[in-house]
Amino acid sequence: MDERQHILSSLPGLEGTPVETIAALSRLFSLCQYEKLELCRQGDEADRMWVLGSGQVVVYRLLSTRKNIEIARVSAPALIGFAGTMGVPKRTATLRAEGCIDVLEISAEDIEKLLDGEGPVAAAFRRVLISAVSRQVATTNANIAKLAVALGLAKTELSEEDLIASITLH
Repeated sequence: MDERQHILSSLPGLEGTPVETIAALSRLFSLCQYEKLELCRQGDEADRMWVLGSGQVVVYRLLSTRKNIEIARVSAPALIGFAGTMGVPKRTATLRAEGCIDVLEISAEDIEKLLDGEGPVAAAFRRVLISAVSRQVATTNANIAKLAVALGLAKTELSEEDLIASITLH
């Protein structure tokens, strides 16, 4: 098993995927190593995405006040920079390597082919994407719940019904 396959096999969404499928998927990625480098900058074209294989990436957003703030730290293994696959043509944040990182990189063209394709490799990629989006939505929901409590719109212990009611405009 080469390094690309090793990185992909640890990625959420690929659990139980046959080795042959992971091997075929890995051939679509380039293995890169970066140190303290911006992978992308907010506002840039979403022309690729990455699988973080080792290390940590810091996510920054530039506010309307022109202040750059850290909004997240992502540790390996993780799919990063995938908003472009969801129809967002420009980067919504800056991704910067914290120290040395290993990533698998794939172009937007290859992503589009995978999403339009059929077969086990395309299905495996879709599972990875669904898993990443689901984790991001769960994090967003948790942050909304914290904000609702801080604003007095909800109780500390929220039921699912309370959470939905607190984020619904009345």
